[in-house]
Amino acid sequence: MTKNNQRESGGVSPELDAMTCDLIGELLDALAAGEDPGVAVALEDAKGNRSVVALSGDGEDECLLAAREHVQKAAALGYPEDKIGRAVRYAYGYLGYVRDGNAPSDPGAYRDALLVSFGEKGAPCGYSAYVLVEGIGAGDAFGWADPEPAGEEDLLV
Repeated sequence: MTKNNQRESGGVSPELDAMTCDLIGELLDALAAGEDPGVAVALEDAKGNRSVVALSGDGEDECLLAAREHVQKAAALGYPEDKIGRAVRYAYGYLGYVRDGNAPSDPGAYRDALLVSFGEKGAPCGYSAYVLVEGIGAGDAFGWADPEPAGEEDLLV
């Protein structure tokens, strides 16, 4: 299937998939090492130039707002200081939690998860996914599951 057909049918382009997977990999490595990755944001312009920044220290809600603003600014103006033209794709991720679907008798049960939002210019919407994780800081004993879709979001570019 061509990139255009993937986008028209609501699919994700190979470029967006690769960038998002790279970001997830970096976040998983940080969690395995016991590091707090904050909110990491990856941007890419039409030429494939990529920038990744980490936002932390101001609280999760503030960092998420800053991540979205960072993406929107990059889409409008780019970041010439980072050699990034106007962003055409983005992904951002952070450590959060999701309700544990395997514990229906305990509606308060949650599991640690890497939460990721991503999108691309020309797509019908943005997307989100989560990756269940366990053993944060356990190095080689750290574990994660395959990404699962979490729904559609507003597109930021």
